[in-house]
Amino acid sequence: MTYKSSYVKKGAKMEWISVKDRLPTGKWSPNHPHLSEEVLIANSCAVDIGFYNRNDGVWYVDYPAKGEWIDKITHWMPLPINPHDIKSKS
Repeated sequence: MTYKSSYVKKGAKMEWISVKDRLPTGKWSPNHPHLSEEVLIANSCAVDIGFYNRNDGVWYVDYPAKGEWIDKITHWMPLPINPHDIKSKS
């Protein structure tokens, strides 16, 4: 579950953010404030969708309850807007 406010705004430039510069600040849900929203994550060999656990400082892919942690994440970026969420002006 990702809140729409965490998506990249329509027309905004998508850029990778170094984990050395900043970590995601959004929340997975009100009941899990220690988990970030879902974001694109990258390490030296892969790009995936994941989230950051602020309690243990670990990146995960998959659902938090059964998430698989992934090592050496170097960059992240907010997810783009789902095309089905964009309202047509026609």
